[in-house]
Amino acid sequence: MAEFNQELVRALANNDKEAHEQIKNLPTPVKMALGMEVDKMRREENIVPMNNGFSLYEEKKSSYSNDEEVAQALAERNRLLREADELREKIRQEHLEKEIKARVERARAGLAMNDRR
Repeated sequence: MAEFNQELVRALANNDKEAHEQIKNLPTPVKMALGMEVDKMRREENIVPMNNGFSLYEEKKSSYSNDEEVAQALAERNRLLREADELREKIRQEHLEKEIKARVERARAGLAMNDRR
């Protein structure tokens, strides 16, 4: 494996634009070997590139620009969730009422609870 200038490798690890320009015309196998050296240096020295906008570690800016719109969206979501809960409770109550009526009818007819025909 080739020995590379450590200053160049460090500059590439830190995403220096001038360093990227310098290696732009190198052959692909050399760029690949250089890339492996850069990755190795980043791992060993915990280098996290932050200046090119392509880092997993970089904190992205929030896409929300209007707090009132966010508050309205959350209020709408809460209203929809509340309505869904109310509907679910209504359906559950109706089911319980039907089941109780069926049990009462079976009891009046003198049938056992587990005797379903």
